[in-house]
Amino acid sequence: MDDATEPKSHYDIAILGAGYAGLMAALRVGAGEDRSLKIALINDCDQFVERIRLQESIARSVPSRIPAISTLLRGTGIDFIIGHIVELDAATRKLRVAHACGDREITFTRALYALGSRTDVDTVPGVSAHTYRLDPGDDPHAAAALRAALESTANPTRRIVVVGGGATAIEAAGEIKARWPEAEVTLVARSRCGGFKGDASVERALHAELTGYGVRIVDHAAVVEVRPHEVMTTAGASLPFHVCVWSGGTAAGPLARAAGLATDPRGRIFVDPMLRSISHPAIFVAGDAAHPVAPTGAPYRPSVFAALTTGAFAAEMMSTREADVRPFSFSTYGQGISVGRRGVGFLAYPDDRKRLFLIGGRTGYHTRNVFVWLSTYLLKLERRHPGFFARWVWPGQRRVSWETANQAMQMRQEVQTA
Repeated sequence: MDDATEPKSHYDIAILGAGYAGLMAALRVGAGEDRSLKIALINDCDQFVERIRLQESIARSVPSRIPAISTLLRGTGIDFIIGHIVELDAATRKLRVAHACGDREITFTRALYALGSRTDVDTVPGVSAHTYRLDPGDDPHAAAALRAALESTANPTRRIVVVGGGATAIEAAGEIKARWPEAEVTLVARSRCGGFKGDASVERALHAELTGYGVRIVDHAAVVEVRPHEVMTTAGASLPFHVCVWSGGTAAGPLARAAGLATDPRGRIFVDPMLRSISHPAIFVAGDAAHPVAPTGAPYRPSVFAALTTGAFAAEMMSTREADVRPFSFSTYGQGISVGRRGVGFLAYPDDRKRLFLIGGRTGYHTRNVFVWLSTYLLKLERRHPGFFARWVWPGQRRVSWETANQAMQMRQEVQTA
């Protein structure tokens, strides 16, 4: 980095990103036992983005339940910096942030990397140029642009192709069909639509809700190319479209890899049982950007609850003085998936697998909305009652022993040196 960049600032803790993970971490570390810590939270904008509500924005405006990040942080003593992180030097612990007044250099003692993930547009040819994604921001292919494209498509029998068999794709297809029932909506899945839980009853329920709306489902159809107006599959089939929505997986941004951090092929940062980068332990990682090497109790996948728990844990690790710390672990409660104005909900305690019964129809839809509402309400509760999330909401904190965690780390080291 250019040492001439001005102005310069040093922080004990720098938090990169103010999504669910970063904001939870900021609220927790800002109210920690060491009030002398100088803390910065850096984010592109002052608006909190509820990622799990982006599919709702396809059909209508969705006001945030947290009007402004700066308002939520008021009185915490945290420096909130609005700007885009353009460079991270992990070795020298420096950041370069671009904002309205020019570049700013920040140095730190410890950092939390919580920049999340975005839709993977690089794996399949044509995705970047010819599809829309449920990503935030003003990119011409992001969620806001998708809504504009759907509203401007004049053809009453327009064809919409949604690619992906997971929850995001299902919710996008259902939302589009509920808002524009005359549209021909096709959902294309590499394996099986709704099979992401490995539970036949969940898959059947989601299929029933989708087909009830009139969504056509094409299973076992891997997409190999997206052309301007058609999707091509491995079987050589062509699926024409007026609008294509891509939800074929996520990837982290390039910043971590460019900084020299150890990452997986999707750009996620490998972390140890304390959520520290295995290559640069001064940098902690939370949310979608993390790839834990050790077991985490419940399987680790991109989710709001995983983001909140890792954010809270990383905050404790960056600010705690306690010697008796445990490896990161957690349990899940449940999951809800909306399909238009209906949905499917179920308990998933403790290992993210469906338990007991399913809740479907309108009740399933409202169940899902309770989970969504709770995700932002928990942040507000943490602001009012520091430590609330860790004490009362986050289960499974002692599920992984140090013996198990250390064995996983040792196995990874042996594989690396083999």
